[in-house]
Parts: sequence; C-alpha cells; structure tokens
Amino acid sequence: MKKILYIVLLVFTLGVLTACQSNDDVLRVGMDLTYPPFETIDDDGNPTGISVTLAEEFGKFLGREVEIVDLPFGTLITELNSGTIDVIIGSLSITEDRALSVDFSDPYFNFPLVSLVNKVFYDANNIESKEDILTLEGVKFVGPKTFAPLEIARELANNPIIREVDDVNAAVLEVVSGTSDVFLMSISNAAGHHLANPDTTEILLDPVSLSPIGMAFSKGNEDLVAQANVFVAGLEENGIYDILRNLYNGDIAANIPGETLNVYLQGIIDENE
Repeated sequence: MKKILYIVLLVFTLGVLTACQSNDDVLRVGMDLTYPPFETIDDDGNPTGISVTLAEEFGKFLGREVEIVDLPFGTLITELNSGTIDVIIGSLSITEDRALSVDFSDPYFNFPLVSLVNKVFYDANNIESKEDILTLEGVKFVGPKTFAPLEIARELANNPIIREVDDVNAAVLEVVSGTSDVFLMSISNAAGHHLANPDTTEILLDPVSLSPIGMAFSKGNEDLVAQANVFVAGLEENGIYDILRNLYNGDIAANIPGETLNVYLQGIIDENE
C-alpha cells in the first residue's frame, strides 16, 4: 500500500514539475491591443502590430514561446507586479514614477508626442503651434489613467486642467465632443484618430517631446532585464528593425504620410551605434 502511495505521489510530483517547467518556457507579454499600428488585432482577432512582432522576436532571442496577454493599459503595471505577466512590451513610456515600481530595459523607440486638438478650441484660440497650447492658461488635457503624457502636460503647460479617463477611446471622445481640449499622444495614434475624426479634431505634428519606450519587468528581475538590454542593443545590427520596417512601414505611412519606422528611432539608432 505504501509503495502504491509512493508511486502515486511521485507521478503527481513529476506532473507538477513538468507543468511548472512548461509555464517557465512561456513568456507572457502584456499589452493593450487598442493602439495600432503598435498593438492591435487583425481581422481574425489575432494580436498583431509592431510590439507584437517585437515580442515574438524577443521570445526567439530567449528561446521561449510568447503568449500575448491583452490588458487595459492602466492595469499593465499592476498585473506585472502581481505575476499575471512577465513583461510589458506595449508602448510604455519610461518615467521616473514608473521606475519606482518596475525595472525598465533600455529604450528601443522614442515616441514623438503630438497634440490631438478639439477643432472648436483650435479655431477659437487661433492655434498654430504647440507653444500656443502650452502658453494658454487652463487648457484641458485628457488621457488614460497612468498615461505618461499627462505628466508632460502638468510640467510644461500653463496651469492645465488634467482629466483622467479609463482608456484611449474615452479620451478621444472627450476631444471630439469638446469636453477636453487636447490629448497628447504618440504621433501614429494622433494621426489615426484625426483621420477618423477630421471634422471635429486638428493635429499638431510638431512634437511636444520625445517619449522613450522600454520593456518593463517586475523589480528584482535583473537577469531578464540584462537579456532584454542585449536584445535591444542588437535590434539594428541583427536586422530586427528591418523586419519591423518591412512589415509596418506601409501602415505607418498610411497614417503619417512620408514617414517610416525611423520616425520612432530618433536618437535611438545613433545611440546604439
């Protein structure tokens, strides 16, 4: 009887160990799939976009299968620190506040942050440049909770009113309806939302700032951060940026005429070289 119990216990233990090893082989990558062309879904409901391909290439680099976990942007860091995901690869800006709770890789993109502006506000205030927005007192800036550009608005604008909403679509709706005046966001997303709402929005393409984008890991995960930095350092030399260019330059140019992936590599390629 004892021998049978021992065998049962041994089989159970081996099964648990095998399951753990299998889970360790899967890199769970968190992102919010509502940010084309970086994070989105295709017509069949599958994750696609620049960040998805980058995550897949990072998985190949590590020798691990990649599972994309779709999460609301504002919950990504919480889910990372709770262990739901292993890494965030999802247009997450590197900020001092965020670095208090996560460890970032070196930046692999610099997002130009531009202004999506309510058209009535734009016309009424004769807006022509970002300086017009930043010097005007009491401008209502909107963005999702924890969205880094809101901190830039707090720092650079003249006594701004900051409105936090649940997600990007809610923020765009605020600008479209005139509830808020300005949504600072990455150039690709701003261009796409302006194209979708040409009668109610305007766009200023001169960047308010460049926002560094990195992978985020839970605190104390030094080995994975170090591997990520090696991966990031070789993105140009090892042809990963070329893979992204070949796959997504057309999508980028469709939103931002004349632009390619290089619009997000300002200060990145030179630094890596």
